[in-house]
Amino acid sequence: MATKYSITDLFGANLAKILADKIIQNYPRFNSNSFIHEVDRMVEGKRYTDRVGVIAEQLKTHLPHDYERALSILVNILGDENPQQTGMFTNYYWVMPIGRYISEYGLNHFENSINGVQEVTKRNTGEYAIRPFIKKYPEQTLVVMERWAKSSNFHLRRLASEGLRPKLP
Repeated sequence: MATKYSITDLFGANLAKILADKIIQNYPRFNSNSFIHEVDRMVEGKRYTDRVGVIAEQLKTHLPHDYERALSILVNILGDENPQQTGMFTNYYWVMPIGRYISEYGLNHFENSINGVQEVTKRNTGEYAIRPFIKKYPEQTLVVMERWAKSSNFHLRRLASEGLRPKLP
């Protein structure tokens, strides 16, 4: 009999390995084994959103303490933009902890973080990452989102719309 599989199962050691393999290419000092082990240990029994938070927390622990340096490493691993309007949660699900990392640890770095959210949303979604910035910097963020709403990039237009909604239906 096949084992029942859920989306939650994707957000554990397997996702940590995907991230570690990408990060090590840009940051050779990254302790992949420790990162994967800690994620695996800490996600046990947690729900999907909590697992995303655990992975973001472990990124903070294992990347350089300088946020802007760490963000640069994470943006550099994103690869090519998603050419489709679909597939963000299947092909690019591994990007979700990066958006969470930005929203949790980047609030004091508006410009770099907004640019990071912009890159994340071109592959997955930045709607969860943008909301803390709307709350802390409403005027600045709305200026950026207005620009995104007029962008030729459909991912940015989607973020400008969906990021302002408090919750999805």
